[in-house]
Amino acid sequence: MPGHVLPDGATMSYADTGAGSPILLVHGWAANGGFFQDLSSRLSGSHRVLTLTLRGHPGSGQGSSPLTIETLADDIAHFVETLDLKGVIALGWSMGAMALWRAAPKLGSRLAGLIIEDMAPRLTNDEKWSHGLSGAYATSDVAGTLGEIEADWPAYVARFAPRMFAAGLKDTRPELVDWATAEMSNANGRAMASLWASMAKQDFRADLARIAQPMLVISGGDSQVYPDGATAFVAHTAPNASRAVIQGAGHVPHLEAPDAFFNHIENFVRSQRRSELKSGGAVQ
Repeated sequence: MPGHVLPDGATMSYADTGAGSPILLVHGWAANGGFFQDLSSRLSGSHRVLTLTLRGHPGSGQGSSPLTIETLADDIAHFVETLDLKGVIALGWSMGAMALWRAAPKLGSRLAGLIIEDMAPRLTNDEKWSHGLSGAYATSDVAGTLGEIEADWPAYVARFAPRMFAAGLKDTRPELVDWATAEMSNANGRAMASLWASMAKQDFRADLARIAQPMLVISGGDSQVYPDGATAFVAHTAPNASRAVIQGAGHVPHLEAPDAFFNHIENFVRSQRRSELKSGGAVQ
């Protein structure tokens, strides 16, 4: 797997498969690029697919820069610019969506479209915002979460990972839940705590209105992580957004309902490519 050297010397690993117009896949918190292996394989039949493993996650370096959403966004922009990618459609799952929202202004015309997979613009809830993490998760809960993460990361993952999937999946597809749990357990708890603290500080509700690129917002109808209102807000606020809900899936629809997810992605990508051709835009 190739590595991309970031400005502070950290190496970000990535996979580069297929040929054609570029699709960038950005994983969620505590995951890695391997979570997209099946999707990447499907998409690479007709596209160039670049799958990142973000800094601080297993397989990539941590570097000296702070582990924040802002740093991840800078890393993504540096990667896209260094490879001189144009007409990129970028998919961000969970935390990956936040990194892409922050990176969007930096990418500018290089970014042709965004696909958001089950993510809220703000994690914490208050009296004016109830579409953050399920369970009325509030700013006052963040310190407790960080304490749990740093005290016993594997135990935290054992509790968190099964909830990423729709209820009942542990019974019907235990191997998928066990695989995801094992993969996430390989992450560094201290690094994940830093990124969680950064995510909890983010608020993209106003920023969404300034992201003009076409955006497809996909959520699982049975997500246990974010309520339906989270992705509904994103799709309503972004000026050029549409929304798809995959019933029976949770926070990871690309793994839980791979056929439906792939079809939504392909339809969106083809639609954007047709629009580019009609407008005379460059397609790489």
